[in-house]
Amino acid sequence: MNLYQRVSLAGYSGRDMPRWLRRLAARSALHRAWLSGFTGCLEQDGVRYGPANPYPGPVLPDA
Repeated sequence: MNLYQRVSLAGYSGRDMPRWLRRLAARSALHRAWLSGFTGCLEQDGVRYGPANPYPGPVLPDA
């Protein structure tokens, strides 16, 4: 398991990154990995899942 995946999983588990570390890592790949995990975005087999589109597919009509 690579470093970015571990950081992403730490963010997904709800671990907060200390403010001083977030400022140090701002706009880096490490911060993006943590933020993606923290917000619940993930990628599996080339398909991106996230809070706005958790399951790709046709849009269901309103009930």
